[in-house]
Amino acid sequence: MQSPHLSYEEAFSNYLGKDAYVYSFWKGRVALYAILKALGIGPGDEVILPGYTCVVVPNAIRLLGAKPVYVDNQLDTFHIDPDEIKSAITSRTRAIIAQHTYGIPAPVMEIKRIAEPYGLPVIEDCAHTIGSTIDHLKVGLLGDAAFFSSQWSKPYTTGLGGIAVTRNPDLAARIENVTKEFKLPPALTQGKLWIQYQIYQYLFKPSIYWEAQSILHLLSKFGLFVGSSNQAELDGEDPKDHHLKMSAFQQNWGSRKLESYSRDMANNQRLANLYDTELAKMGWAISNRSKETVLLRYPVRVAEKIKTLRAAQKEKIEIGSWFETPLHPIPLEKHSSFGYQLGQCPNAEFAAEHVINLPLHNRITPTEVNRIIEFLDKFVEPI
Repeated sequence: MQSPHLSYEEAFSNYLGKDAYVYSFWKGRVALYAILKALGIGPGDEVILPGYTCVVVPNAIRLLGAKPVYVDNQLDTFHIDPDEIKSAITSRTRAIIAQHTYGIPAPVMEIKRIAEPYGLPVIEDCAHTIGSTIDHLKVGLLGDAAFFSSQWSKPYTTGLGGIAVTRNPDLAARIENVTKEFKLPPALTQGKLWIQYQIYQYLFKPSIYWEAQSILHLLSKFGLFVGSSNQAELDGEDPKDHHLKMSAFQQNWGSRKLESYSRDMANNQRLANLYDTELAKMGWAISNRSKETVLLRYPVRVAEKIKTLRAAQKEKIEIGSWFETPLHPIPLEKHSSFGYQLGQCPNAEFAAEHVINLPLHNRITPTEVNRIIEFLDKFVEPI
């Protein structure tokens, strides 16, 4: 158990298991923005990132006037392809982002070997994982810096929330200097998030997953829900919350979640192994990962994604649709506004069209996993 006298940042550093400088923020994308700004990235610079990601990642780059450069992913692991990175580096490249998609660790050490001759920092996108390791070293400690997320759908939630991590004292000093400009969220916004968190804690159940999604989207549309993104941000406008710190009650929730996370992580891995066993019996391809992986969601490829999701909604089966497009969740016709040209990342576009993900959170039981497996066997065709 963490000492009650430790701050959330100190507890998070202790959890990683190595001396690390940790800073908390309102959202994960805000943590990324702080890292990029601390690295001195600005107009005219380029940042390499995977083309299979959430649009808030390139948005953080664009906020600083820099250009996101998208690189395709590997089909079997969903990671940014190291071989593709080499050809994407130019004289204007200033950083590389490696995303641990679905919690499967990216080949950070290989990417660092590519980056090193150019003096490029590697930033780990740990939004999908807390606890996966490579050679027993937790993700977040492999690159030059990392950012984590504790938004609603992440390994554990503080409603919204982000963490920036680095083991480099010089970069840490620069991040700390950047955060001096940041402020706490407005009291009304904090109040809305507090209420939403209480509702989430007591009412969210797999059986009402689809109804809850519809209600949350509606409330967000009318400004009654503090969502991960608003429509203006998804349309490419500058978000208004990129300079906000994490509130005190989010930090308190985060500290509590860390105390129980090892237990939740073990349950997560048991469920993932159960999916492995049952899907293999059906002849489906199982998740390509090492024993050190802690999945956020269990990815599978299906022939008809939209048909599958509609059937899941009808049968009240919780199934995730992200990433719905290479730059989730914006529609394909808007990708050019974020510097992505259709066809430039064919593997990412294929994955967005065919990959669904199965739940592993702590409200999913083995019985629910069996329900999901029965649904897949009855209604869904794999590829």
